[in-house]
Amino acid sequence: MTDATESTRSTSAERRDERFLLACAVAATVGCLLATATPIAAGSSPAFTGSIVTSGLLGTLFAVQNYRLFRRDRAVALAPAVLTVVFGIWFMTAPLVYTGVGFLATAGTQLAGLLVAAFAFYMVVARVAPAR
Repeated sequence: MTDATESTRSTSAERRDERFLLACAVAATVGCLLATATPIAAGSSPAFTGSIVTSGLLGTLFAVQNYRLFRRDRAVALAPAVLTVVFGIWFMTAPLVYTGVGFLATAGTQLAGLLVAAFAFYMVVARVAPAR
């Protein structure tokens, strides 16, 4: 099978799920923003707040790029989608790395990470999965 045929099959599978994939890109972006705001709102330690806010801003950058490229091309761009997943995983694990984070900061950051990782990973799978 040629690369063009494989690309067309992948793109056609993505087009069938276009509305849901767009919603996934939005959910991942909102999750990054939620992760960024949570430690500030919860009054966490300066180290945790600094780490998550910095990571949240970088994650938001990739999530927005993921959204923007999907809207433009109507196909998932693998690089920003994978990087968005990485940040989602970090948001889920970061509260376990820092001590004294607090319940609200832990729960909010991990919930945001779950949103980011789950929806961005769905986009990655939609991109690499064979056509149905």
